[in-house]
Amino acid sequence: MKTNSKKNLMFSLTFIIIFLSIGIGVKYFMSQPTEHERQVAFLKAHEAEMTAYIKSQNSKIETVEYAWASVKVGTIGNGTPQGAGKSLQLFGRFNNIQESGFRLDFDVNSNGEIDFNSITLGQPLSLRGENYE
Repeated sequence: MKTNSKKNLMFSLTFIIIFLSIGIGVKYFMSQPTEHERQVAFLKAHEAEMTAYIKSQNSKIETVEYAWASVKVGTIGNGTPQGAGKSLQLFGRFNNIQESGFRLDFDVNSNGEIDFNSITLGQPLSLRGENYE
């Protein structure tokens, strides 16, 4: 009888240890930010530089607002299935004008990291669909 009790106790302890290990592992991975969250945080940390870049494109730009929910990464097309790399896009508007818009583009490396020096205006500054002069 003692042998069965020891086996049951060992089985129970083993089960509890495995269960706790899985629970801790899941909690750890669930608390890690996603690649998208890290990219948005990186962009927010460089918001002042991005704003300066946009303002340098047109002297009439006074304020810039970003649509953080618009951040997305896509494949740069070059006619091949693998594409020419990855690009991140961020949309926004300027001068508190609802009908204004722009798009910033950044290169993204294979680790999902943004190359801030690759910043370009992916779509021209526009107002109601027309280029903003």
